[in-house]
Amino acid sequence: MLNDFSRHLLRRLRNTAQALATAPAKSAGRPSEARPAYVAAVCSFLVYSLLLSACTSTRPVVKIGLLAPFEGLYRQSGYEALAAMRAALADHQPPNIEVLPLALDTSAGPEQARRAAAKLLRDDSVVAVIGPLLAPQVSAVSGIIAGSEVEWHLPLAPRPPDEEEALVRALLEQFGGLHIVQAGLDDHWPFLAGDEKSNGEEDSAAAAAAEGKHVASMDGVLWLGDAPAGANFLARLRLYSRTIPFWTTSVGGDRVFSQLMSVHLDREKLGPVYWALALDGSVTEEHYLKWAASHQPGTPTAFAVYLATQRALGQIVGIVEPSVTPKLAIFRLDLEGSSHLVEFVSYP
Repeated sequence: MLNDFSRHLLRRLRNTAQALATAPAKSAGRPSEARPAYVAAVCSFLVYSLLLSACTSTRPVVKIGLLAPFEGLYRQSGYEALAAMRAALADHQPPNIEVLPLALDTSAGPEQARRAAAKLLRDDSVVAVIGPLLAPQVSAVSGIIAGSEVEWHLPLAPRPPDEEEALVRALLEQFGGLHIVQAGLDDHWPFLAGDEKSNGEEDSAAAAAAEGKHVASMDGVLWLGDAPAGANFLARLRLYSRTIPFWTTSVGGDRVFSQLMSVHLDREKLGPVYWALALDGSVTEEHYLKWAASHQPGTPTAFAVYLATQRALGQIVGIVEPSVTPKLAIFRLDLEGSSHLVEFVSYP
């Protein structure tokens, strides 16, 4: 339906068209009798365009922010996450509202992540934030985003401190023995010195593993550092043992880790390498495998970002999902960097 402004504009346009059509032509090169038809055609087009725009309703626009690296060493992870977010928006775009992605770069580290988070929150159209993808950056932005009104979703790194400790305990439960080395801890990761499956002295145990000391007595290594240092640590460990299980967090799904791993190791020296990702408890193995077969990129980390975007979209339209205990999705990594699903296990 046309509003009063549109009706007024149409009347003005019709009157102008009639005046032009009846006015004498000033150009000697164009016959005066051809002018009315020419003007009428132009005005008809303008009227049609106005009618079309006047009758089309404009949907409100909101945005979902993505904090991810788009430059530097981890840039591939950022673009993979953005592709996964766009896939979720295409698959689950709500009616009567347009949801757009707004991606900001965090590649320079925690300080840039803080600036990017603050910039997102200054945009009133941002209703949810996904990321950062790297655990140290999550700690850096926690005080900024957690105190805001936007929904915050962390697809890869747990929220400190409670979720971090729960993830470490769940990972330690996957080991068959009691002598587990927690190595590569950054400041944000809890070291469970009192846990019965922990060695109790992270720094000395990790150093011993790197130097080949006491390797025979180790039941496994849990790497809680970054991707480049983790690949180097694994290479040193494999100089002394090819059978000790090496476990890590979502670092294992990072292309940086797998690429550096393939540089340092060959197929015979790789040994058992596992990594785990905390997913919503309602997700099943069948759900993940079906999604991976129909999406590109179909990696576990892309799946986690896709799920986070889907949850954010649900909250935008008022869908409140019940709280479910997370599941641990466990993958085995091959030398080509492909992650093969082993199983889904419940948190202890």
